[in-house]
Amino acid sequence: MSTTMQLQTLAACTLTLMLLACGNEQGGGGAAKVGAGTHKTVVEAKRAPYAYPAPVKGHIKEINIGEFDLVDGIAYPSLGGGGTVVYVVSKPVASPMLVGSACPLTQARALAKLRNASFSEVTLDTGGRSNYFGAGTPFNGSLTDLAPRDWSSTLKTEANRAAGSVAHKQYGKFEFDLPLSSPKIDEISYGDQQQKRRLAATTPKPGEQAVTAAYIALRDAALTKNLKATLATLGFDAKQSEAIRGMDGIDADFLVFADRFLTPGTPGDPWNKPGAGQVRGEGVKANGKKFFNDYYFDLCGDHLVLTHIVEQSPP
Repeated sequence: MSTTMQLQTLAACTLTLMLLACGNEQGGGGAAKVGAGTHKTVVEAKRAPYAYPAPVKGHIKEINIGEFDLVDGIAYPSLGGGGTVVYVVSKPVASPMLVGSACPLTQARALAKLRNASFSEVTLDTGGRSNYFGAGTPFNGSLTDLAPRDWSSTLKTEANRAAGSVAHKQYGKFEFDLPLSSPKIDEISYGDQQQKRRLAATTPKPGEQAVTAAYIALRDAALTKNLKATLATLGFDAKQSEAIRGMDGIDADFLVFADRFLTPGTPGDPWNKPGAGQVRGEGVKANGKKFFNDYYFDLCGDHLVLTHIVEQSPP
């Protein structure tokens, strides 16, 4: 190779390295193409570990939803006076960070979806009784039992904590000792039909453009594999995000969650109702398989938070 050709090759290599360095400084990561190549992966710095003693212990088993242990959750007094909502999950959801949230149930559901965590839920009155028992998985079904004779439950609240137990005759049991969250906005619990009707009559309906914008922002953050941006789009503040990104296994969970957003993920006509909205995204997963997915959002103040995804693959 001539001296001139060697200098040209060296210059080209130097320019390439400079561009890559610039990309790392500006975007926080390299350029791994996703789908059609319109999104680039963001590589985030490793966070400090975040862990805490498990405040929930239990196990659920049912033929349609499978079986899972319960390790974490949230508890909060329903602002409508319906009792204390107890929502427990099979993976940590940074529950100490959700205590002061305006919408603890909505945020816990959002993080449960991101982590692919199964759940159980009741709303306990002052005597420790619930008029429903709910359980399910994030993407493979759920159940609601409305026959209180099928389970027994207890509740003790003091010093801003809620402790108790729920034991279902068929599906399993769990014990909990949780801090009581202090919501600013009333939320729709899983199986409380009276509360659902009341909130439907008093909760504002999000605009269709807002529903579409919330979906697009979340899709773009997920497709770039940017966990920090995804959490911000889901409504988590900086302190919550810092803790969540330090939880064991969160990075692997997020990669699975991100693959539930499609390329290009073109949004269809949005649908809305009081307190909630939905939009369909169309495209392919990383493996090239085509999907039509429905993305459901709940309203927390003026912010729309993703709480459910229904994945559909054409035959």
